[in-house]
Amino acid sequence: MRGRLRRGSAVPMAGLGILPMLLTLVVATPPVSASVPTVVTIQFDDGTVDQFDNGFPILEAHGMVATFYVNTGPILADDPGHMTTAELHTLFDAGNEIAGHTVDHANIQPLTVAEAEHQVCDDRNTLLNASLGFGFPAESLAYPFGSFDATSEAIVHYCGYNSARTVSGISKSRASGETVPPADAYATRTPPNPKKATKVSTIEGYVLRAEADKQSTDWVQLVFHKVCDKGTGGHCGAYAISRSKLTALLVWLQGEIDAGRVAVETTAQVIGGSDNPACHWDTDGTGCVPPIP
Repeated sequence: MRGRLRRGSAVPMAGLGILPMLLTLVVATPPVSASVPTVVTIQFDDGTVDQFDNGFPILEAHGMVATFYVNTGPILADDPGHMTTAELHTLFDAGNEIAGHTVDHANIQPLTVAEAEHQVCDDRNTLLNASLGFGFPAESLAYPFGSFDATSEAIVHYCGYNSARTVSGISKSRASGETVPPADAYATRTPPNPKKATKVSTIEGYVLRAEADKQSTDWVQLVFHKVCDKGTGGHCGAYAISRSKLTALLVWLQGEIDAGRVAVETTAQVIGGSDNPACHWDTDGTGCVPPIP
């Protein structure tokens, strides 16, 4: 794996293929039709090991799946705080989605095109690469820090992803969630990310507001980071949910599912789209998704 490129480095000729995309509308393949008015996607960012140790058993106990957005750099470096490829395969084999979050959890918005393509394309290429222990479809991306712009969207499309997620856009002033299909598949919106002090009832409220919108199918992306309990030997951080809160939320969601008001799906299930090959952005652009006519 190449090291991170320096700011201001020259853009490879293959990288220039991304620029015309800024003049075109980025559109995803039509999504899978939702069978109920509200779709919920449970998402975990960063690929930390506590998500596997603490979060996955709770998901399994309630028969639910999630999308895990992971950074391949720490995984390739065998960072003990991140999941291993074997653990990712366990998640995937249970029906969960393994998705991209850049190589190094980089804010790609201020980067050069070459730097951003390295972070986004190489992360996705690694996720696709079975010889490195991965071998996942890699259809979805989450922007680190929710930071993006038009160039970022175009790069994510060029690298072969079918969607990209921010970390905002749905607030208490907005009565519903993201639409299905999204207004912009490369900038899908979420309610505020739950923090360790966030009440379960607040998270439930995001779903209930979407349920109340009878005019369209709404999609609520619930974004979590660490699954961590105070006093378990680690620093949970601000964006953490305890095992008891996650359990309570999934119990409540199960009731909504049983009542026919909610379906829980992965990001890829909601968005749909193609399984694109690896993007050789740094050589001849082979496999990269061309600009939309």
